[in-house]
Amino acid sequence: MPSIDLSPLDIPPPTILKQIRTSKLRTFGTVLSGIDKQHRTGKLFVSFTGLSDDEHDLTFHGGIDKAIHQYCTDNYSFWGDVFSDPEICARFVPGGFGENLVADGLNEKNVCIGDLVRIGPPGSLLTGGENGCLLEVSLPRQPCFKLNQRFGIKNFAPRTHQEAKTGWYYRVKEEGWIEETMEIRIVQRKHPRWPISRLHHYVHRDKTDIDVTQELMRIDVMGDECKDVFKERWQKFQEKEAAAKRPPEVWKDLKVKRKILETPRIVQLDLEVVRKSAQPSGILPGSHALIKLPNGLKRAYSVVGGDTNSFVLGVARDDNSRGGSSYIHDDLNIGDIISLGAISQGMTTDKMASHHIFIAGGIGITAFLAMMKRIKDTNQTSHFHYAVRESEDVAFKHLLSQLGPNITIYDKSKGQRLDIADILKHRVWNSHVYVCGPQRMIDAVVETASAVDMAPSEVHYEVFTTDTSGDPFTVEVISEERKEDLQVGAEETLLDVMRGAGFDIGSSCEVGNCGSCRVPVRCGKVQHRGSALTEVEQGDDMLACVSRGIGHITVGVPKS
Repeated sequence: MPSIDLSPLDIPPPTILKQIRTSKLRTFGTVLSGIDKQHRTGKLFVSFTGLSDDEHDLTFHGGIDKAIHQYCTDNYSFWGDVFSDPEICARFVPGGFGENLVADGLNEKNVCIGDLVRIGPPGSLLTGGENGCLLEVSLPRQPCFKLNQRFGIKNFAPRTHQEAKTGWYYRVKEEGWIEETMEIRIVQRKHPRWPISRLHHYVHRDKTDIDVTQELMRIDVMGDECKDVFKERWQKFQEKEAAAKRPPEVWKDLKVKRKILETPRIVQLDLEVVRKSAQPSGILPGSHALIKLPNGLKRAYSVVGGDTNSFVLGVARDDNSRGGSSYIHDDLNIGDIISLGAISQGMTTDKMASHHIFIAGGIGITAFLAMMKRIKDTNQTSHFHYAVRESEDVAFKHLLSQLGPNITIYDKSKGQRLDIADILKHRVWNSHVYVCGPQRMIDAVVETASAVDMAPSEVHYEVFTTDTSGDPFTVEVISEERKEDLQVGAEETLLDVMRGAGFDIGSSCEVGNCGSCRVPVRCGKVQHRGSALTEVEQGDDMLACVSRGIGHITVGVPKS
C-alpha cells in the first residue's frame, strides 16, 4: 500500500459555533440511543463529562474521552451528492450524525489529535465560566451500526470512515458556558502530523506500517479506544515475530474438571489447563478449541465460555461418530488428561447489523451462547430460535436463563415448528441471521434468505460435521523449499495428504468453519465447501480440510 503524506499541518482559521445539540436516551430503531439530538438555544454548561442534559449510551459513546462530538456541516453536502435518493438526502442535515457541536470550516483533514480548542466569545482567549470552555481532541469517531439505522443505508457506517467523514470527540480540559455564535479556535497544536483523516487511514486501511503503529500508540493524548488498536497491532506483530523464531507450538495438557450430562445427548466438559498462565486471555465469542483425545483423535468443539486457562465445551453424541464424540461420552472421565491445540475464532457477529437473528438446532446452541451474551452485554438486540426434539433436549438452560426473554424454543414433540420463512420475512430492517445445526437447517436458511432478498453477506452459518469425500484429484504443492506432486483419494482430505507429505498446514475446526487451513490456489478449479471463505476469497484460496480439487490443481503453502 502506498504511503501517505505525513507533513505537519498548519492551524486552520477559527470558525463559528452554529448550533449546540443534546438529547436524552430514547428508543431508536431496535436500540436505546442518544443519536437523535435536538437543537438547543441559550447558554449550556460544558462539564468534564459533556454538555448538561446530554445523555450517552456508555456502551459505545460517552465517558471522559467522548464527552463532546463535533461534525463538519460541509460533509452533509458531500453525502447528499453520493446518495441520490431524495428521502435519504433529506436526512443529511445538521445533527444527522448525532453531533453536539455544529460548525463548518474545521474538518477531519485539518483537525489533529491533541489539538486544544477554545469555545468562547470572539476577541479573547480566556476560558472557564462565562469565558467558555477548553477542549482537547481525543478520538476520531468510530461509527457503529446506529448510523446505518439513522440514514436507512446498510453498511453506511464503514463508508463514513473510508471517506474520513466521521467527526471527532473532545475531552473537556476546562469547564465553562457556551452558546451559539461563539468562536471555535484551535489555540495549540501538539501533533501536527496526525489529523483525524490520517488516523482513519492507519486504523482501517494501512495496518502494516509498524513504524507508524509504534508512533501512534505512544501519543498520550489519544483516547484508549484508538490507542488500543495500535497497541494490539504492535503486540500481534511481536507475537508473530516471536513465533517465527520458535519451534512449532506444542500441545498443552488439559485436565477434565467436570463432566455433566446436559441432556441425554449433550455432555458439558469443564476443562482446565494443567500449567496455567499467570495472565490468561479471554476467548473470543464464536471460537473453537482443537483437542486431542487419548485415543489419538483430534476434534474441534465450540467454546461455550471461559478463558485460556479454564473453559467449557459442549459435545453432542453423534449417531455417525468416527470415534470422537462417542469416546467423550463413554470413556472420558473426570481427572483424565487430554491435549489442547489452537483456540481460534470462527463465526463472528456483524458489527454493522441493527439486529441479530440466531437459529440453532440441537448442539448448534454451543456456537452461539458466548456470542449472544456479548450482544446482550453491549446493549444490542437479538432473538434466538432454538429447535429441539423435545424439552429435555434443551442444553445449557442455566446460561439461556441469563440472556433475557428474547428466546423462542420449538419442541418438536409438541408439534411446535420452526418457521424459517416467517422469521426472515418479518425480520427487523438490517438484520443479520446466524445458523448452526443440521445441514438441512442451514440449507433452508440460506435458500429462504435469498428468497426474501437478504444479501449473502447478511447470512452466516456454521456446521459441526461435513462430507469431505469426493472424486480423487491430483495436486502440485509449491512451497519456498520444494515442489511435490500428490494424489488425494476419494476418502482423503487435501489437509491430511499435505500434512502426510510434511507440509506444515494449520487447522482448528476441520469442518470448514474457521479458515485456519486456507491455502492459496495458483491454478485449477476447486469444489468449495465450508463457510469460512467469502465468494471473493474463494477466487484465490481454498479450505484444505473440506474443499476438493477438480482434476488437477496447484496450491501454495501459507507462510507461518
